[in-house]
Amino acid sequence: MEPIFFTIIILLLCGIIAGFLAGLFGIGGGVVMVPVMFLLLGDLGYGDNAMAISVATSAAVILPTAIAGTLKKYSEKQIDWWPAIILGIGGILGSMAGSSLSVLIPRQAHALAFSCFLIFMAFWMAIKQIRYLSAYTVRETDLILLALGTCVGISSGLFGIGGGVILTPVLTSVLGMNIHKSIGISLTAMVLIASGTVMSYIVLGWEMDDLLPFSVGYVNLLFAAALVITSVPAVRLGVKTGSAMSGRRLQVLFIGMLILLAVRMAVSA
Repeated sequence: MEPIFFTIIILLLCGIIAGFLAGLFGIGGGVVMVPVMFLLLGDLGYGDNAMAISVATSAAVILPTAIAGTLKKYSEKQIDWWPAIILGIGGILGSMAGSSLSVLIPRQAHALAFSCFLIFMAFWMAIKQIRYLSAYTVRETDLILLALGTCVGISSGLFGIGGGVILTPVLTSVLGMNIHKSIGISLTAMVLIASGTVMSYIVLGWEMDDLLPFSVGYVNLLFAAALVITSVPAVRLGVKTGSAMSGRRLQVLFIGMLILLAVRMAVSA
């Protein structure tokens, strides 16, 4: 089997999983797509730019996925628009800074940082399940949302995760939001955050010559197309499944997924 054919098959399957998780957790699917593309690009001989391409392409795929998830949540009247817009504005600014920083970091350090980040988020969500700690939340203000959006944008630019993997646990644990409401806000904010990340990586990689064919800057159109084909339809199934589940079960599944992916990413680095 030709390497590129095998790669496309894996990406199509990855898109199904990423799209389902995007709808289920409001995370955009980048936590799945980045590690998978990182491994595939290494096998194809593009290891030097594997992390940058993976992050950039993941953000490009997250954009239509987030739009699909947002439309589904809108139809279910589960979106609070103002917090999502404020978070998105801060996210655009932060994503530009994070994208610029990501191309300066060595590949192995970048991959390990991604793993550590996932472990931290899983740990944070777990300790906030303790009743004593969960009683302490921050009051929701526009300034807090803007600062949070900027931080999320920086992480999005660095790791290509769209921001939902940060926003969902932070909105629930720090601001005390219901997880179903936080997922709707996360998906909507990701539309703006992913847009800023994609544009930044296109500009940063515009003059690069040794990138994968069919690339626009660091964004690879072939990889993105394969992922979008299957991820967008899978979002609706994820949203439907998540809406029928209890908030506590969603959080437990979310924590387990973060830990599993973090270990896999660390091994691949």
